[in-house]
Amino acid sequence: MLIAHLSDLHLGFTPDRDAMIAQRLGELREIAPHHLVITGDLSQAGRSEQFTAVRELLRQNCFYDPARLTLIPGNHDLFTFFFKDFHAGSDLYAKWHRLPRTARQLYRYGWQEYEADLARFHTAFSEAFQGIITLNESGSISYPFIRILDGRTALIALESNRLLPQIRANAACSNGLVDLASAERILAHPALENRRKIVLLHHPLLPEQLVAARMGKLYASMTRIRNREEFIGLLNRSGVDLVLHGHYHHHEEYHIGEGIPVLNSGEIEHWHLIDSDEEGVRITSRE
Repeated sequence: MLIAHLSDLHLGFTPDRDAMIAQRLGELREIAPHHLVITGDLSQAGRSEQFTAVRELLRQNCFYDPARLTLIPGNHDLFTFFFKDFHAGSDLYAKWHRLPRTARQLYRYGWQEYEADLARFHTAFSEAFQGIITLNESGSISYPFIRILDGRTALIALESNRLLPQIRANAACSNGLVDLASAERILAHPALENRRKIVLLHHPLLPEQLVAARMGKLYASMTRIRNREEFIGLLNRSGVDLVLHGHYHHHEEYHIGEGIPVLNSGEIEHWHLIDSDEEGVRITSRE
């Protein structure tokens, strides 16, 4: 089972970036992995036209099929009221003067708005969620969910953007939080027995002080996952084999906890290939 991992496409950011995304998907079509995983921020601002453009690129390159595609939202796909101002080639962290304009919406944002944003994302990519296993007896799309790839490999998708009931303490709509209770339940699901467990989330699991040393304290504080230590403990106890994420725009492999490998494919210039077979998991960095 050959799995390609991309993240943080940010389609709609600039025309040059959009062209690069199209090029990358074309290259992946030539490589022909069995499955493509995208761990969030498919769009720059969660606009319907951006979702449509991503969907069409996936379709054109033969990935828009639940047998070949698993995706999860990133913060840019959800919090449109905030990210609509951050486009045209300038980094959002350099645009603090625009934050007051969104302060009222940020203060009022709660579960109803979050669920509406998730619903927009799910509607835009509805076909890609067919065949998932959830904890919801109704069978509707919900997180976490499982995608069985074959007899030995399964994907476990988590939603790490749910920093609620209100996100006003999360001024750039970019911190993360994992619902540990539901994550623990899904990681114990009978469907995962005797399968390799590959966990997907949007946010990084690097220590905040390491990101601060690289990018500065402000960036690190704005991109962290708030219950990192507890979550890593759960991954250790659950026998997770691999974690895939993006959000932090970097390309790397690192390890957490008791040696769990983690792949960050947060740069569109690079991606990872994961080969899972009877002999184990082999990871290749591509560019």
